[in-house]
Amino acid sequence: MKLLITFLIIVTIPLCSQTYLNVHYNDGTDRNTLLSSLIKITFTSNGNQTNFYYSETGFITQNTESIQKFIFDNSGTGDPLPVELSSFTCSLNGRNINLLWETQTEKNSNKFEIQRKLVNSSTPAEWTVIGFVKASVLSNSPKQYSFSDKQLKPGKYNYRLKMIDNNGSFEYSKVIEADMAVPKEFKLSQNYPNPFNPNTRISYNIPIDGAVTLIVYDIIGMEVASLVNENKKAGSYDVTFDGSRLASGTYFCRMTAKNFTSSIKMIIIK
Repeated sequence: MKLLITFLIIVTIPLCSQTYLNVHYNDGTDRNTLLSSLIKITFTSNGNQTNFYYSETGFITQNTESIQKFIFDNSGTGDPLPVELSSFTCSLNGRNINLLWETQTEKNSNKFEIQRKLVNSSTPAEWTVIGFVKASVLSNSPKQYSFSDKQLKPGKYNYRLKMIDNNGSFEYSKVIEADMAVPKEFKLSQNYPNPFNPNTRISYNIPIDGAVTLIVYDIIGMEVASLVNENKKAGSYDVTFDGSRLASGTYFCRMTAKNFTSSIKMIIIK
């Protein structure tokens, strides 16, 4: 395999847009990919791994020892390399970052491992696993997937997918970035759902660090619940209000922070 690596480095071959890279493995199987979709091939310093980089879908890592040879030809030999991911994007929803991705085809796929890294950390950040999504195993049509990373603090985050096959092989997606910015103003959002029984969620934003109170009152102004009464860092927050011990009726939630005061009307229906 070391001779193969040297050969690839020193030899230049005239290629056309329909040239295939055919990978022949020691077990007799073959895989192929169009060179027009391939950015580069790299090897780890010890030669143990081969990385195939693609413009849109990230890269595939394979064991170099399992590869017998590479051949450049105008026809593809064997099954296509498993470049299945056609898109990988993210969107912000409050303090949640929603990840969306789509595959064109799947063969022997097991699961997607979602990995996250905090970009602007004061210490060097490592990739951490935050969840898994089951794959379709076998599909010849586009499949959509999603994952929500919830209740995040302000900051910039990187995400990538580790796509794992049933045989244990895997590939990484491209890396995407999401910026969970600090809110620009104080805000108390209407609870959801409303009316509710028995639980509802209340969201609020604070642009600076400071003391925050969130108090629930009944229709005559009596305090029935204290949801928040502490110092908070700047950011967006959610709190769940449990109204199971209260009677049906109208209630008010008032938020106080710095010089900001705001109230919302909530209705319990049992």
